[in-house]
Amino acid sequence: MSRFRSYICVIILVISLLGLSARMPGQNKPPGEIDLVGYAHTDLSWLWPRSETIHEVLPLTIESVLKMIKEHPGMVYAMSAAQAYKWMERYYPNLFAQIKQKVASGEWEVVGGSWTEHSTNIPSGESLIRQHLYAKRYFKDKFGVDVKVGWLPDSFGFNWNLPQIYRKCGIDYFVTHKLKWQIERNNPPVPFPYHLFWWEGPDGSRVLAFHTVGGYSQPVKPDQMLEYLKTLEDSAHVDKLLILYGKGDHGGGPMPDMMDRAVTLMHDPDFPTVRFSKALDYFHEIQALPESRDFPTVDDELYVKTHRGTFTTDSQVKRDNRRSEVLLMNVEKFSLLAAQFGQPYPQADLQKLWEKVLFGQVHDNIDGSAEAEVYRDAATDYGDIRLGGGKLLDSTLATVAKHVNTQGEGRAVLIFNSLPWDRTGIVSLDPEYFAGLDHFKIVDATGKSVTYQNETEEGETHKVIFAATVPGMGYEEYRIVPIQESPKFSSDLVISGLTLANDKIAAVIDPESGNLKSLKKKGMEMNFLREDNPGAALEVWEDKPPKAPAGEPAWNIYLGADNKLDKADSVILTESGPVRAVVQIKKHFGDSKFVENIVLYSHSDRVDFELSVDWHEKYRFAKVAFPANFKNVYATYEIPYAAIQRYDWTLTEDPGIRMMAPPRGWEIADRTKFEVAGQRWADVSNQAGDFGLTLLNDSKYGYSYQENILRLSLIRGPRRGYPGMPDTWSDQSDDPIVGIHHIKYALIPHRGDWQDVDATRRGAEFNTPFLPRPEASHAGQLSASFTELEVSPPSVVVESVKKAEDSNEFIVRLYETADKPATAILNFHRSPRLARETDMMEWDKYVPLNSFPIKGSSVTVPVKPFEIKTIRVGF
Repeated sequence: MSRFRSYICVIILVISLLGLSARMPGQNKPPGEIDLVGYAHTDLSWLWPRSETIHEVLPLTIESVLKMIKEHPGMVYAMSAAQAYKWMERYYPNLFAQIKQKVASGEWEVVGGSWTEHSTNIPSGESLIRQHLYAKRYFKDKFGVDVKVGWLPDSFGFNWNLPQIYRKCGIDYFVTHKLKWQIERNNPPVPFPYHLFWWEGPDGSRVLAFHTVGGYSQPVKPDQMLEYLKTLEDSAHVDKLLILYGKGDHGGGPMPDMMDRAVTLMHDPDFPTVRFSKALDYFHEIQALPESRDFPTVDDELYVKTHRGTFTTDSQVKRDNRRSEVLLMNVEKFSLLAAQFGQPYPQADLQKLWEKVLFGQVHDNIDGSAEAEVYRDAATDYGDIRLGGGKLLDSTLATVAKHVNTQGEGRAVLIFNSLPWDRTGIVSLDPEYFAGLDHFKIVDATGKSVTYQNETEEGETHKVIFAATVPGMGYEEYRIVPIQESPKFSSDLVISGLTLANDKIAAVIDPESGNLKSLKKKGMEMNFLREDNPGAALEVWEDKPPKAPAGEPAWNIYLGADNKLDKADSVILTESGPVRAVVQIKKHFGDSKFVENIVLYSHSDRVDFELSVDWHEKYRFAKVAFPANFKNVYATYEIPYAAIQRYDWTLTEDPGIRMMAPPRGWEIADRTKFEVAGQRWADVSNQAGDFGLTLLNDSKYGYSYQENILRLSLIRGPRRGYPGMPDTWSDQSDDPIVGIHHIKYALIPHRGDWQDVDATRRGAEFNTPFLPRPEASHAGQLSASFTELEVSPPSVVVESVKKAEDSNEFIVRLYETADKPATAILNFHRSPRLARETDMMEWDKYVPLNSFPIKGSSVTVPVKPFEIKTIRVGF
């Protein structure tokens, strides 16, 4: 009996041990792994001002996170945005010191590598590079980390060129979220199909991207986590899931209940493996999987199928952003010239100004979806940028000017050109230049008299305008010489009624509507515009959500009736001189007034439009339409440091015609792109590429293309925020920070296609006016004409030339603009001793360190289609 009892005890013990083994954590658990990264998405300003973020949201969140880390060993928290860290360093140094400790211990992950969680469609290519240049250097300096994970979970779409910028800034991975968002009118919905994929830019650069399965503020709910894991398994055939958990903004990050559930799940034998992790570790493990080689490749922009109104809402911040980008790049270029004469390069001052610009590019701020107080703060920042940048520019130009030999007859005016190629453009001089002179002539550096025109206002000279030709990244001296009587000028301009013509083009303006009835190029009989649907047609659309103020009107577009402004109040020829002719059109809609000047300059191949709008419309959307008198199923748009093509969004089936950039055919998702982002230009050319129209603008980012009509979005009037918030409206002219909207755009009829018209150079010129400066007579070592740098061929553009961050070398950033291989020639004023490629961080880590041949003062650089190169040049 005792032996029997012994057998029974042994059997029970074995069964118990087997059961215990089956229940041991990590043993025989269900397959799959869920990596948890703590995160509190923090809009640096949005429905509250930045002061609230600095002194409430961030410190309270960080205190809570540090408490959670202490109570839960192994927890990892991720935070992006160098601006947020810098605020803590300045205002809460004790918290910042604790963050440094947690980064060192591996419990705090620095992600993003950018100054803010920014828009990617509105900032220029150079701004996107500076987002990472200053942020990654800050993170390296303060924490010793090289950030590898791009982090933009809340931004409203991603330009096609971001992978190239990421890789050349040393960022290999990308986390985002909103690709799954749809508006209800996408019926049926067109979901973005991938969660793990390779995202490829136009030059072939690739990053491994994770489109979160859930949101970016997950609550750690078991059923939800299992559902997300299955979704990832079904879509990517991978059973490793990354979850961002925690409450964002004022929520405080990971909450105690979330932490308790996470720890419980880690010890649940019936639940897949759950662990705290860094995002970087997750990507490393995913990339090491054999399956990663078979992930789909997306060679295109990542278009968010909602929030399209943000390309236009709050026009003033978009205008101020672009002006600020141009101003600071001008300062950098001419500061390099001034440094050759002993003036210190203002590197620290420039970075402070750039940081203000970069903060303004927070996605909700520059996209126009923030509250009114945010834009009052922005107006202050942009005012500071104008003042500080203006003083720096004036100082650098003064230093260069005083070394120019300006001796000679009359008064010297130095015309500075910051773009590194020779160009001709209009100069406008104030009356102070001519004070005390009854009659004068203007001569160029060779002594040749140039044609000019007086602009009068109430009978007095208001401006004097003339066309100047100025070498690249340099200046040309013009002189104002007193004479006995006013000169007489001949001109190629021919004005007949409302027909404006010169030696290149002819434009006919309709007397009833004030629209452009005809646009022809000399040597071509065709009218580029449809006579039955005139061009430059102003339209005001209804744009009201059906349940307003619900429906996020500041973010989203709800186009209704189209009100065509086809009856002008007046159409009058106001200027007819040897330099330009102007027809002024006045229109009104509701309480708003439109004053449009249609301008043709002598020898110009484009028609200019100068529009002033006193805007008082709510739930309305103003656009300008250009119906082309030819057909194409797609249009081409500038994006940061590249271009992209998009199909006519009204197509319902594949037209059988592939685009070139990116190289793909029509997809059903193209039907959702009824409003798209572009920068300084868009182009519609006929299908064969024989001729077309290029549209330039000086401050706009929204476009649409349908049935051969290209539209530029001008002004919206949405209510801000959400129901229950204060009743404030965007873009209203009675707001002092908005005022009268001043908008410039231009239309170029051309032979060939967008590649042949050098659209990117034309867009840069349109946005970068000459800088005239009067200079007293004095001796100097510089001649009347000077260039520091010129680049060729026209398909290669250099927009940024700056001092290197860690040396006195030049950093020259160039890019190919026409989607074709090119050989760039950089012609300097001096002979370089060094010309070598570096990465965008100037760390010599992320690109091959190719040296380029130098012959005399010229450097030869081969460039692939749409490739951005950063060249370190030493003298």
